[in-house]
Amino acid sequence: MRQQPIRSPFGALACLCMALAGLLATAMPLPADASQFKRIRDVNVSCNDALRCDLFITNARVTLFTVGFRRAAAFDAPVALYMTMREPLAAGSDVRFSIDGAEVLTVPSGAFSYRAAISEYSYANQDEVRALFGATKAGERLQVTFRTRSGQSTAPYSLSGVVAGAIFMDEVQGRVGREDALAAIGAVPAPADEGQMAAMDAVPAGLRRYYEGEGAPCADFDGTVPDPLGGFSADIDDEVRLVGLRCGSGGAYNAPFAFWTEIDGTYYRLPLPVMTDDGPGAVMVAWNAIWDAEARQVTSFFKGRGIGDCGTVTSWNVGEVGFGYGFVLAEMRVKDECDGVFDETLESWERVWPAAGDKS
Repeated sequence: MRQQPIRSPFGALACLCMALAGLLATAMPLPADASQFKRIRDVNVSCNDALRCDLFITNARVTLFTVGFRRAAAFDAPVALYMTMREPLAAGSDVRFSIDGAEVLTVPSGAFSYRAAISEYSYANQDEVRALFGATKAGERLQVTFRTRSGQSTAPYSLSGVVAGAIFMDEVQGRVGREDALAAIGAVPAPADEGQMAAMDAVPAGLRRYYEGEGAPCADFDGTVPDPLGGFSADIDDEVRLVGLRCGSGGAYNAPFAFWTEIDGTYYRLPLPVMTDDGPGAVMVAWNAIWDAEARQVTSFFKGRGIGDCGTVTSWNVGEVGFGYGFVLAEMRVKDECDGVFDETLESWERVWPAAGDKS
């Protein structure tokens, strides 16, 4: 959980949470590594920094050692079925998927996409994959029958934990209660692309290269501008402005922000210093960031979970660094245990910086 790096500029965690809620409602995603993993009974869920999630079951005793479902975070992302194997499928063979003894899906080996480098087969026919996934949520046991050069085999998998795993996946990807959820399905419609041009209009011209197109460092899941964009712009002196904007894909309760100084129309992105287990380091985003204009301070609260009883709180002062302006680490506090206990003073949270005994 230790991500990026507080001393709350308001003196209390409760004030920080209220300020954040107001900021996101009016103006305006896991530390430098936002990946998440959870094992629920016999099912594993792994989500990477871009919130692409895999829900998978393993059986190390068989040739087909992993069967899973994969989905990117974009609202319209398809669900893919994938398998990893120790031997390639035999040409001209079929792969049969049965739930509790009833065959649900048969896929010809030639219909799979195959990545030989990682021995992975994938299949993305949405009607068939979603039907299979629906059956796994309702079933107890999956059997996959396949043929390799070693002959015909049947691999068994327990489905205990599939529903809970799918709900966790929905939570990480921010789909809970939405129509496009896998398990935590609700009536809230998935977001549409309407208004993206208006969102881009809110980005300063000198920063649009960070937001335009899929793969842009600050674009959302599918190459769009994060919605809501949010952020601030503040004069540091007569010639320098500090700009902070939401940058990249977030999660259900964490949103990343990046910062630049603007001098004569040119933007310079600023790193944020942190303390890591190995010593001083730097990150490029602050999570759920708040700007305190009076203190000239940015505060970040990376939530370990939605209720905010754990995570990482960090504050940086804006000051002269070298021949220009940058961030100086003011304080960093961490609480790894999500125990439901709230300490508004943060005194019980581990102080990572300044180090214990440091009076600075």
